[in-house]
Amino acid sequence: MTEKPRPVSNVVNNGDQLGHLARMLQKQQDLLEQIKQLLPATLQPHCIHARIKGDRLILHTDSPVWATRLRFHAPQILASTRKLTPNLNKLDVRIFLPEIIRPGRKPLGSLPLKTAALVNQLADSIDDDAIRAALKRLSNTSN
Repeated sequence: MTEKPRPVSNVVNNGDQLGHLARMLQKQQDLLEQIKQLLPATLQPHCIHARIKGDRLILHTDSPVWATRLRFHAPQILASTRKLTPNLNKLDVRIFLPEIIRPGRKPLGSLPLKTAALVNQLADSIDDDAIRAALKRLSNTSN
């Protein structure tokens, strides 16, 4: 005889590992809401995640500009959060950029023909093999 399938919410909330993860996430969400209440209204939407790791409060924001503004409020945030967690000593602010807007390595541009010829000529006069090879590769990027 087989058991009836249990609702997913029961497995998530009552399972050992999944339940633990769900409780941790809920604690982090509660902490984030408490911290947002301490911030000016303009900064609240940009504080996107909060967690405690050891003696550090780690906040995530969505851009470097908002990270700087969040750091400005660090003393007030730490003072208020210490009421709940007395062993906090430091606030770390980290920037989380969605994958689609993360800056990646941009390909090298191409050199004008005159410049490429000069770089190639310079490469021929270099004794070091590695530098000469690098300059030759660079000179081959002409347009």
